[in-house]
Amino acid sequence: ISEQRAAGGVAGRLRLILFGLLIQLGLAFTLLKLPLFQWAFVKLNAVVVILQAATNAGTSFVFGYIGGAPAPFVQIEGASSFILAVQALPLVLVISALSALLFHWRVLPVLVRFFAWALERSMGLGGAVSISAAANVFVGMVEAPLLVRPYLQSLTRSELFTVMTVGMATIAGTVMILYAQILDPVIPNALGHLLAASLISVPAAVMVSRLMVPETEPLTPCEFIEVAPAANAMEAVTKGAMDGVALLINIIAILIVFVALV
Repeated sequence: ISEQRAAGGVAGRLRLILFGLLIQLGLAFTLLKLPLFQWAFVKLNAVVVILQAATNAGTSFVFGYIGGAPAPFVQIEGASSFILAVQALPLVLVISALSALLFHWRVLPVLVRFFAWALERSMGLGGAVSISAAANVFVGMVEAPLLVRPYLQSLTRSELFTVMTVGMATIAGTVMILYAQILDPVIPNALGHLLAASLISVPAAVMVSRLMVPETEPLTPCEFIEVAPAANAMEAVTKGAMDGVALLINIIAILIVFVALV
């Protein structure tokens, strides 16, 4: 019996490695080589420019020239009036509000369900882990597990480790746009590269986590659960903005502390 279990465990790990590598290679080829996706990535970078311009309109209205509006004085040549905290980082608030609105309109839940179904069928994950892993592509590693909050206490040790690993391997949608906006002047199509890297990292993270902590217990199934559903679109935008405030303050605090320590 022990020999049969060992053989089954080896076969399962080999299958996991094979499917993990094939999915990564397939995603890389699809996202980076097919003209349709290359065109889509270029359009995504145009979206970054639009979102940043919209955010600048809001910061200029609230903070005036400190937030990006024309300065009421003559600037010294070579000097910069750019202030990170009130001109670039508020983009997190806009993305957070848009994410909440897209969840309310059932756009993101459909995408999350599709990715969860693909992970469940290809890599043998349980429903709870699949939903959390898929959600990490669109939201942060704090918000994603909340979509399966009632099932967290039932997750096995391996499943919990997978949830944490995928969260650390992917880029939260709330800050992906911010990263793209910062990198765009020096890296063409920055958002496309970041999105491709985040998507490819999902099967890689699942593969590594399951190899480090193999699954030996029954998988945890579940259904998609919407966290604190909003009554209407305006409430969704408001909740998203308030959630973004906490994230924005955390980013500013961490930047201050880490720069000071360095």
